[in-house]
Amino acid sequence: MAGCTGTGSDVSNFHGEDITPNVLVEDFTLVNGDGEVWNFAIETEDKVVVIAFLFTNCIDICPIVTENLRWVHSQLSPDEHNNTQFLTITVDPWRDDVPALFEWQYYRNVSWPHVTANSTEENAPQFQTIQSVWKNFAVGLSIEEQELEQTGNNSTTARHHPDAYSVNHSTGTVLVDSNGMQRIWWGDNDWITDLVLADVRTLLAEAD
Repeated sequence: MAGCTGTGSDVSNFHGEDITPNVLVEDFTLVNGDGEVWNFAIETEDKVVVIAFLFTNCIDICPIVTENLRWVHSQLSPDEHNNTQFLTITVDPWRDDVPALFEWQYYRNVSWPHVTANSTEENAPQFQTIQSVWKNFAVGLSIEEQELEQTGNNSTTARHHPDAYSVNHSTGTVLVDSNGMQRIWWGDNDWITDLVLADVRTLLAEAD
């Protein structure tokens, strides 16, 4: 988020990094872990949104962020839940298909939507959409892959072999206000759960 975040000259009401200037979330439609179409504008209308980016093959920070989100989610009152939407967006749609996200949610015991693209073909509408989402949220993403030899003279890229590429992404959790503006950024390694919860509640208070 370099170049998009900063405290500015005013004292912030938030504990995370202010996204300055605020960035409007561009509407998108993807598919969730139940295989259902999920549209941002419809599902988040007038709500504060907590958005995280991860991939299910991640063995370090992604499970920690999910547990942090689960704790924040558990602290909200029923009324706060009615006005808040949690959302996880994959940065690895090549492996994170619908069954993979469903399994992740089940074993992590989380109930909020996890979304992916329903195809990873380059020209597929949802694959283009998820790339636009990453750009909208300034997700720094790189794929490290190698060529894998097959029988004969044919080869395949590692992107289609689940153990032969890795995903590196530089992002955090983004808090979006009830008007659909990206307001606060928490780096994945900087989480302080009590303060993230406080920032969510500050945005909820703004919406009242």
